[in-house]
Amino acid sequence: MTMRKTDPEYAFSKAELQILRELTKGKQSLPDIKKALSLKSALLSYNLKKLQKKGLIQTTEQGNRKYACFSETKHASMLRDLLISHDFVDWENILPGKTIDILLQTLTSKEVNLSAFSSATLWRYLKELKARGIITETQKQYQINRRFIGLINFLNEYEKYFANKISKALSENSVILWQRNMEFLVRAPKTVEPPSEDFHKTATSMFAQYDLPLFSEYDIYFYSTNKKSVKLEDVILHTLLIEPDSSRYATYALLLLKKTESQIDRAYLLQEAEKFGLKKQILSMFSFLETHIRPKGQVLPTWDEFIVKANDYAVVA
Repeated sequence: MTMRKTDPEYAFSKAELQILRELTKGKQSLPDIKKALSLKSALLSYNLKKLQKKGLIQTTEQGNRKYACFSETKHASMLRDLLISHDFVDWENILPGKTIDILLQTLTSKEVNLSAFSSATLWRYLKELKARGIITETQKQYQINRRFIGLINFLNEYEKYFANKISKALSENSVILWQRNMEFLVRAPKTVEPPSEDFHKTATSMFAQYDLPLFSEYDIYFYSTNKKSVKLEDVILHTLLIEPDSSRYATYALLLLKKTESQIDRAYLLQEAEKFGLKKQILSMFSFLETHIRPKGQVLPTWDEFIVKANDYAVVA
């Protein structure tokens, strides 16, 4: 029997949202919040701590009483404004659980990827969001209704806050190289130990595994709560994501693609490339390796430049 994976730290519970609604009225004492929401002291304390970790609230003490209010972080201010301006929406019933993950996926201007969710999960959550006019659907594409621009602004700022917080848990010296939704590539010193299984070593840090040693003082990790492991095809794509407009990283990706071409699952590579907006580049790389001609408008080396690098790394081109 497999254990149910707990919701990520950035997800909301119903009690958290009820507390946040109460705090839109202004600073509240803990006894007043407890009474207004009929929460037990232990449950109130537990949810307040979770909201503090999210950077949404802060607590103070005055005399013998403890008070809570919204924090001064940018995403906290945005959420407070959203709850006030759209107080007719029962956020406490629709935002808990996987709703945040689904909404984050709709932020990208690229194709919305909801493949990580089961059809039953999607139906359950999208039904509630569409019923309230929060999500609209056109040509099988979902997006947040522009009437809820406050929600879009909050989600954008919220994911930045959490990506930075999560990356700093890896190392204070970590640097986010690419981010979308609640997934990101992060560079960190080689000495660090990942704090959770959601950090997957990837990109150029995995090249030695394929007999392409690239020396660096840093390691590259892909953070995702949905991915169990990183495949060869993912390593190629993540290498391109480090600097999408860089001929250097395109060359590295080409070397790995050529070195492992017999192992590549082309269908999977193209499927994943489309999610990252890299499908055209991957197709160009395949064409380049077959024709030795650099496709027009693509960030790739010339064939002669590639041959030099291939010889340096003992890749038969």
